[in-house]
Amino acid sequence: MHSHPDPTVHWQQVPVTVFVLAVAVLVFLLMEVLGDSIVLDWMAFNKVEYNGRRFELLSPGADYWRYVSPALIHFGLLHLVFNALWIWEFGSRLELRLGSVFIFNLFIAGATGGNLLQYWWEGPSIFGGLSGVVYAYMGCLWILTRLRPGMIFIPVPSIFTFMWVWLLVGFTDVLKLLGLGSIANGAHLGGLLVGILTGVIIARVVPRG
Repeated sequence: MHSHPDPTVHWQQVPVTVFVLAVAVLVFLLMEVLGDSIVLDWMAFNKVEYNGRRFELLSPGADYWRYVSPALIHFGLLHLVFNALWIWEFGSRLELRLGSVFIFNLFIAGATGGNLLQYWWEGPSIFGGLSGVVYAYMGCLWILTRLRPGMIFIPVPSIFTFMWVWLLVGFTDVLKLLGLGSIANGAHLGGLLVGILTGVIIARVVPRG
């Protein structure tokens, strides 16, 4: 069974992918209207509190949504568009083939895994973006193309090479030197590991045919 995403035909068949993108756009617009600080106070991984002398970044604690919500924060239109294109490219294919419940769970797992590893990697900091989820989707697809060839159609397999190169480049200072800012490498790696593990499980449990 092959899946061929087509935005003019299939967008109604991938409600979770569309919903994730819509929420990310809404959060971006709220940041533009209300200001970054208000939205970050609601959604950043590290809660910001004033201890009487200075502001401190605290662990999310019982604010469990903070394990996921940073994935929906984007710092600039280019950041949002770049991630949105990959979410559509990878997410729609996975959702068409494996269903909306699956892609929702992978979104939650990829965001949580990426955000937790980023926090462990860098310590308390302000970070955001769907790129951890992008790598979760990519890792799942990459494994499935190897363990279950033909299960999900990928028109340009070399797209994985680009994603691997981008991941490795992120671990250098090249992007920062080019003025593209800091890269959440921990989030990328955390999401990727979640996606690879998920792909291995799916390859084993989903019936062939």
